[in-house]
Amino acid sequence: MSTRKWVERPPQCSWQDEHSPLPPLLRDLYARRGLCSDAEASRSLADLPSPFAITGMREAAECLATHVEAGSAVLIVGDYDADGATSTALCLRALEALGRRADFMLPDRQVDGYGLSPGLVERIIEHGPDLVITVDTGIASVDGVARLRQAGIRVIVTDHHLPAETLPAADAVVDPNLSDDDPGRCLAGVGVAFYLMLALRAVLRERGRFEGREEPALDALLDLVAIGTVADLVPLDRINRILVDQGLKRLRAGACSVGIRALVEVSGRELAHLGSEDIAFALAPRINAAGRLDDMRLGVRCLLCGDPRRARELARALDDINSYRRERQQEMSEQALAQLPPLEGLASRRSVVQYRDDWHEGLVGIIASRIKEHCYRPTLCFAPGNDGLLKGSGRSIPGVHLRDALDRVDKRHPGLIHRFGGHAMAAGLSLEAGLLEPFAEAFEAALQQEDAACFQDCLEHDGPLDPERLDLHHALMLEGAGPWGQHFPRPSFTGRFQILDHRVLQQRHLKCVLRHESGGEPLDAILFQAPEPLLDTVPTRIEALFELTVNRFRGRESPQLLLRDLRPLGA
Repeated sequence: MSTRKWVERPPQCSWQDEHSPLPPLLRDLYARRGLCSDAEASRSLADLPSPFAITGMREAAECLATHVEAGSAVLIVGDYDADGATSTALCLRALEALGRRADFMLPDRQVDGYGLSPGLVERIIEHGPDLVITVDTGIASVDGVARLRQAGIRVIVTDHHLPAETLPAADAVVDPNLSDDDPGRCLAGVGVAFYLMLALRAVLRERGRFEGREEPALDALLDLVAIGTVADLVPLDRINRILVDQGLKRLRAGACSVGIRALVEVSGRELAHLGSEDIAFALAPRINAAGRLDDMRLGVRCLLCGDPRRARELARALDDINSYRRERQQEMSEQALAQLPPLEGLASRRSVVQYRDDWHEGLVGIIASRIKEHCYRPTLCFAPGNDGLLKGSGRSIPGVHLRDALDRVDKRHPGLIHRFGGHAMAAGLSLEAGLLEPFAEAFEAALQQEDAACFQDCLEHDGPLDPERLDLHHALMLEGAGPWGQHFPRPSFTGRFQILDHRVLQQRHLKCVLRHESGGEPLDAILFQAPEPLLDTVPTRIEALFELTVNRFRGRESPQLLLRDLRPLGA
């Protein structure tokens, strides 16, 4: 029934601490993810590198400290996604704690597009700040920064996107990707912003700013760091795992803004048990929906809100926008899937490029993700923009660096792409309306150079799990051993089971009661988005690839298997 290849994830190292207090199961799982010792598995804030290890940080912090001391008018300019919103909110909170209130401005996706576009720059100049700090944006805004400097405005660029050959001529540029050995190369925009605020506090300390009074505790900002980092799907390397873990601990303890509390509530999640999956699938979509379809200032204001009634209003507004987003997204997804040839017809192709003139440019990235999951090919989807250009967003698969592929197209066909930028797994671009077909051909040609093995849809797992470990104790242990996420995947296992009972939920999901083939207690299990043939004929025995999770319902906890894939077995 499933055509996906299952591959056991091999250990990347041997565990070095013979007397480690960690259970053997966790040591094995960590070793399969490249952690080799208790020290590497530590999630203590004390293990974070110095902020001044980040490229460009000293210059930026010195410049910002001078403006804070001088009482300058500071404007934060962010991006219109969840990373940009959390970065903006973080800087506003931190600067106020450090003695300098600031204002903020965000681009409108439909009107301004990405980065320091001409229209946004002119509004910034009209606003009249002394200093602009970009967060999660700016590394490609050479012309925008030049115009601001020409107008007499100082500029600090902080970003985490890949730089082009020419850097903006800002007063300071902070981007971990400017150095191959920068420890922060996996940071999200909010992580870079957090490090800038740590560096600013350190410089102000050196200048005697806090003599005779207590320093602001910037770990209070880690709730925002966790939300933005998970939302932006950056790799959970050691730094990001520490930041996310510490942020989640603050969130679970309720140490967050009233606005974030309201957002968790309207999302139907429990603050006390909030995990990275709740951020990824509940909080982030609601914040991102504002930037996709409305005004991201709504998201920033909700993150910062301290008034309970106003926070509920803002959270409900974000939830309403997200509900509309889901409806429109479902419609667009069905249209996109209908345009696809049969999967056999895609076997020789490495890419999918789609366009419709009635699609919304704020949603094409989500549609690209859906198509990519369906056919396991790097996918770019386009919609018409307000400026006459086609606006595209893409999603890739492991092993195929999307931004680098677009860069190869740009170098081989100068002028074909109007503008592009992004990461390994996601990118955005714009094209002249008449160039979609030649671009699609050039993009396909660029991907034909990639390793063919990358295009085989594989599910990695951690091998079989002993039946005696299929219990609540081990489910809770796995939950607490995270955070899990990009490049540090949640543990998954294989096993053979009997299906004792089943029912179909919402005509899409398969809910089962299973028993391991070697015996044991019955287990609840669920397969989301089950294929139609499986819903029509449910087998009695299966081999399953699954995650062991904790199901919480009405105050009770129980183990549950989250099925990722299954194969029928003979009776």
